[in-house]
Amino acid sequence: MRWRLTAFNASNIEAQAVALAAPILAGADASLAQASARVQGVSLSYACNPLAAQASEAAAARDAYLALMRYEGQTLCVHPFQEGVGDGSGLYRYLSAPNAAARLAAKLTDAQDAGRPRGLLDAVAVLIVARDLAGFAERLAAFNAVFPTPELQLAQRRAAQLATLEQEKFILPDAPLTPPWTARDGIQVHHLAQHGRAVGAQLATAQGYASETPSPIAELQAVIARKRQRLKELQSHYDQLKGQLTGQAGYALYAQGDASAVAAQLQAPGAPGHEYVLTAGALFVAGTGQLTFLKETFGL
Repeated sequence: MRWRLTAFNASNIEAQAVALAAPILAGADASLAQASARVQGVSLSYACNPLAAQASEAAAARDAYLALMRYEGQTLCVHPFQEGVGDGSGLYRYLSAPNAAARLAAKLTDAQDAGRPRGLLDAVAVLIVARDLAGFAERLAAFNAVFPTPELQLAQRRAAQLATLEQEKFILPDAPLTPPWTARDGIQVHHLAQHGRAVGAQLATAQGYASETPSPIAELQAVIARKRQRLKELQSHYDQLKGQLTGQAGYALYAQGDASAVAAQLQAPGAPGHEYVLTAGALFVAGTGQLTFLKETFGL
């Protein structure tokens, strides 16, 4: 084969595609007129859905449930990589479980903190604990999957990166030769994309007539089938979310009272010990009675 001079022309495939759609599009107007006449001749009868009364009760229950999930409160997070919180230096820092609980308690009673919570409080505290970086990143990921918190997401990424560094710091990868291969697609060319959209619009419109059915019964059956499928998807999604709320990511505590009382309960005996050298803590506080949803979520 030799190099030869070339010019740009519309392809035969494009012309054949347009020719295929042309007679269908030409008859579209008459088909729409006939469809309108058929619709005018259809008699409609309505039946009362027996589930309507129960549906109104479900709407009230949904509003009550959403009200239970909403609360106006504050969240405090601690983790080893915060300046002045964790122990150690450089990349590797540590924070044991008792020290994390002590820092949460200290922030509750910090006289210099103008934004600290005041009055009678409900509080839910969670300690995510681990003995190594890989386990710490894994447990933080489990917590963040349900309660995504920017501070703990940062700690999760840091722990995962340090764990990877420990495993791969002695691996020296080889670089590929240059120049690199680059993926290209004809649809990325501007003029070809314009032709493709124009032809595609005609073919899509023509194809739409192939899916029409003169039977309203068949269309209603299709709607019923889609609704059944939607109900199955809703149940499956709910079961999946319930699965995310099971399992163990750490230790949780529910406390009530003013800031000093909550701080004292955070440091009461029974908390995990210093054997957990990597700990992240999350403290949710709000007015009395507003953390019912979180309390039940953590099984407190």
